[in-house]
Amino acid sequence: MRSSVIVAGALAIGATAWILSGQFSEGDRRAVANGAETTPQAAEKPLTAVRVRVLQSRVKQDALVVNGRTEESRKVILRAETAGPIIEVPATEGRVVETDEVIARQSVEDRNALLAEATALVQQREIEYRAATELAKKGFRSGTKVAEARAQLDAARARTKSMRIDISRTTITAPFRGILEKRYVEKGDYVRVGDNIASIVDLDPVLAVGSASERDIGSITIGEPGKVTIIGGNVAEGRIRFISSVADPDTRSFRIELEVPNPDHRIRAGMTGKLTLPLPAVRAHVLSPAVLTLADDGRIGVRIVDPSDIVQFRPVSILTQSPEGLWVSGLVDGARLITVGHEYVRAGEKVRAVPETAPTGS
Repeated sequence: MRSSVIVAGALAIGATAWILSGQFSEGDRRAVANGAETTPQAAEKPLTAVRVRVLQSRVKQDALVVNGRTEESRKVILRAETAGPIIEVPATEGRVVETDEVIARQSVEDRNALLAEATALVQQREIEYRAATELAKKGFRSGTKVAEARAQLDAARARTKSMRIDISRTTITAPFRGILEKRYVEKGDYVRVGDNIASIVDLDPVLAVGSASERDIGSITIGEPGKVTIIGGNVAEGRIRFISSVADPDTRSFRIELEVPNPDHRIRAGMTGKLTLPLPAVRAHVLSPAVLTLADDGRIGVRIVDPSDIVQFRPVSILTQSPEGLWVSGLVDGARLITVGHEYVRAGEKVRAVPETAPTGS
């Protein structure tokens, strides 16, 4: 009886061990199977490939272009300095006159006779002064009389000088070489002091005048070269000779004068033209508009790849546009610009940078 119990117990223990052994083996197989299924899911996601180009700056020589007009470099209106009739007008309008060339002559009238009278009076006063001086040395004339004689002599000399000046003013001459633009008198006209005689303009050099805004005025300097394109296509070169220090109160712009040689007077005053004034050269990069993007805060820029292949955003400032593309500042030489694929990546993302097969300098 006891042996039967023992045998039954041994059988029960063996059966339990067999059953448990089967369950553990199945669990192990499921665990292995599940592990095999999760291995592909744990693999890293492939890096996004982008095409990059190494940036290289260029020298940008820009120019300020403003509308303008031509003006004479000098203009003077000759006026009568003494009264009298005009007896001669040898110069004709529109002709080039040289320095000191006679423009008109007035009648001397009785001025020569008055000069002769004044000269004779000077001689008389000189004799009287010498006599007074000699008598004063001998004690026969007071110092007051000597002083009076000296004053009368000086007055006579002054009158003589005034008469000579008045006679010289009857001949009106050109103060500089220029063009006799207009003559206001003819032979026989009577003029008074201050009446217009003629106007003379100097067109060599001629001035090309324009206005620059307060934003651009700091970029140009006196002495720099420039050129003016006259309506019709004629181009003349010169140098900046004047930049206004005070803005026009109405336009808030500053006057600029370009001095242009004009020996043949081919350029006339009052002609419309465009002034082209070079600005300081700067280094910048040329980019295609397609590579520009916007940051989250609205800034315009590009995406580049740093040495660790991490995408970075770089803001840029657009300087100007040309047939080659946009000239921008804010980038450094040697940076790797993303030219293809920048729309699909974000700053901070690691990418696979692929150099362009045929890179073009920027």
